[in-house]
Amino acid sequence: MRYGDFATLCERAPLPGCRLFGDVVLPTCHLDTYGASSAIFVNLPDFVISVLAFFFVGYLAFRAHRKVDAVGRREMTTLLMFFCILLAFNAAGADLVSSSGQANRWLGVVNVALVVAFFWALLFFGTVGFQLMSDGSLKSMLAFIGSTTVILIVMGYIGADTAFGISNGLKPSPSDPLYSPGIFTIYLILPLVAIAIFAVLQSIVVMLYLSARLPLLWLASAILCFGAGQALLFAASKKMCEGTSNRIDGAFFATLLDTAAISCVYGFWSAITVDDGGVYAEEEYKF
Repeated sequence: MRYGDFATLCERAPLPGCRLFGDVVLPTCHLDTYGASSAIFVNLPDFVISVLAFFFVGYLAFRAHRKVDAVGRREMTTLLMFFCILLAFNAAGADLVSSSGQANRWLGVVNVALVVAFFWALLFFGTVGFQLMSDGSLKSMLAFIGSTTVILIVMGYIGADTAFGISNGLKPSPSDPLYSPGIFTIYLILPLVAIAIFAVLQSIVVMLYLSARLPLLWLASAILCFGAGQALLFAASKKMCEGTSNRIDGAFFATLLDTAAISCVYGFWSAITVDDGGVYAEEEYKF
């Protein structure tokens, strides 16, 4: 597989970003469909788990918001709410097919932009513990939300230019319609870079400022859950689909494990904040 080539990926896995390249780009083995002509469910199991995950992460955001004395409370709440938005558009972009080809492409564009913006938000959240700005302050929240919004807009333009040829500079050639090194980099590679940097930053926080090492288990669990979800999505989705007679694929487990990963990030944050009054409450360091 060439770097930047989505042909193999889109054949193996139900990626929402694949919608960006055509009216309807479905995997070679896709699930049974349900619905009317205007909108069809192409992945009902993933849609159901996405709805459940939306409410569960929303509950975590509510809990984070109520941790009044916890440092990074507003940033964590915002990050979890952003994940809820990503879940909603992921469900619409991956699990539903509209009769409008334009609508399908736009859903692909929005999903690509949201994925990149979310991982930027995760990376920004990873710096909160270093208190470069007072957490929860107007300056911090403006920087957090403002920079994420800028990333969202820029990535949205790149996606739209790739899908619709606004400038004719990024749209794939007709002879190779699923080849886009730019989208491949920002959609698949940059999130991995963001996760790696986030993990390093949080490991530094724990190793330098906390005597306990238990929070690292939360961090490792988050990385393992995310990695397992991506492995099932890209490497095993087609086999699952064929093995279950088109009833379930890797997208279901990817959504489930991604939700588990963000829950572990919440667990990590909760473990190193003083609001819980638990084993870490005596530490002077505040996340």
